[in-house]
Amino acid sequence: MWTRSIPILSLLALSLSAVSAANYYVDASQGWDQADGLSETTPWQSLKRLNKVRFAPGDVIHLRAGEVFKGQFRSKDSGSTEELIQLVSYGKGAKPQIVGQGLVQSAVLLENVSHWLIEGIEISNMGVEPQANRRGLLLKANGGGVYRNITFRDLTVRDINGSVSKNKGGGTGIRWEVDGRKEPTRIDGLLIENCHLIRCDRDGIKGMMSPWDDLSNLSTNIVIRGNLLEDIGGDGIVPIGTNGALIEYNRLYGMRQRIDNLDTKEVTQYAGPSVGIWPWSCKNTHVRFNEVWNYAGTFDGQGLDSDFNCDGTLFEYNLSAKNAGGFFLICNWSKHQDSGQSIGNSNTTIRHNVSFNDHLRGFVVNGPVENVSIHGNIIYNTIEAQLQLLIDTPWEAGRFAKSVVVSDNLFYTTGVAQIYQATWDGSGMGLWKAQKSINRKTYSFSGNSYTRVEGFNGMEHQESKQLQLSAQETLGSLIGHFDSIPQVRDNFDRMHDFLTHSRYWSLLKAAL
Repeated sequence: MWTRSIPILSLLALSLSAVSAANYYVDASQGWDQADGLSETTPWQSLKRLNKVRFAPGDVIHLRAGEVFKGQFRSKDSGSTEELIQLVSYGKGAKPQIVGQGLVQSAVLLENVSHWLIEGIEISNMGVEPQANRRGLLLKANGGGVYRNITFRDLTVRDINGSVSKNKGGGTGIRWEVDGRKEPTRIDGLLIENCHLIRCDRDGIKGMMSPWDDLSNLSTNIVIRGNLLEDIGGDGIVPIGTNGALIEYNRLYGMRQRIDNLDTKEVTQYAGPSVGIWPWSCKNTHVRFNEVWNYAGTFDGQGLDSDFNCDGTLFEYNLSAKNAGGFFLICNWSKHQDSGQSIGNSNTTIRHNVSFNDHLRGFVVNGPVENVSIHGNIIYNTIEAQLQLLIDTPWEAGRFAKSVVVSDNLFYTTGVAQIYQATWDGSGMGLWKAQKSINRKTYSFSGNSYTRVEGFNGMEHQESKQLQLSAQETLGSLIGHFDSIPQVRDNFDRMHDFLTHSRYWSLLKAAL
């Protein structure tokens, strides 16, 4: 009997393991918190009851479609490599809503978890008044070690009225935070995919790392793909504390929108600078096939930005269009690099991107950036009589760029494109005024094509292999200049396919 009992016990253990995963059901209108919550016919009613569960690998949490669940969903439990914990919907109808009502800091909170999927849920957190640090969904990692394999897919995150002020703490639609101050902590594997974020203040999708100046244990395999962001109060997508993050196929329409009197110094100081997509305290970030439209304000107000404390950032095949602050910011705050807190801004590559009728500025190079390559980009501008095409500007202590190569770009402007060194104009609105000729010891220009270009104070701009563009160029003919480079042309075709689904495709199509 003893020898026979071993396989029987083993089979029993396997059987128990196989059925250990549970399905939980919650229905806000038809549920009952005294039920067992284990079937569609015996659902619970509230998030409060759901939050009492310690979830196990393989558990699936089902929220009834079309229902509104008030309060906060939170968990500190983890799935396994083989079996995720999932939060999804069931039944027919609209996405189930988790509604924080501004009574909780985050409507959904996951803390120190691995192997999770949240899919097909709507999240909001609108209070009576704006409040700093209000979020829709927050992923926290602060317990030491590595947290893995977390996916947020097909979520609608809306009406998050945090503070518009960055200095006061802001607010975010989807946010991750890594705190390694007590012991090394990071995330390996976070996918934010096909989500819709609308009316989120201050930011859309953003990471955070503490301490911000320690790049020794960066989070990895961070992918932000295929999301739609619109009507956002400040920044759009901001990876922080990552190595190798991939930001692709996202659509950003209308950032920095909750600011009245955009032309006043007081408001720009209150809101702080913001840009569509930019990494900070990151290495090897790859930003490709995204579109950013209609940024409000000029501080900073660009579509794209390679920010400081970053190394190896690559932007390619992105569209920046009709943004009030211009096309591209490349910056380094020398104060932090001099103190040893920041590695500066090194090895940024900006290639084969398109600026379509961005306002005021093309490239703003701000502070002592190093080893920057601006290559093969297209600027198409028919709206500015004078476009600050490329300006070299200081960020404290009169420190300008260290090394920038500008090559083989196509700069089509119906107005005058200007290249010079600049300084603050004193308005406090993020604007720059010409100061002197650009430093040819730190800037190398070669093979660029222009319609109308001038240097400081109307002086002639000259460079090796400089080419003249026809006044009859179209956006389509400019892209055609790359037909002789098959790989580049193929990627422009991929970009074209992506943009045919843009909300503003008709404007682009008319320029082709």
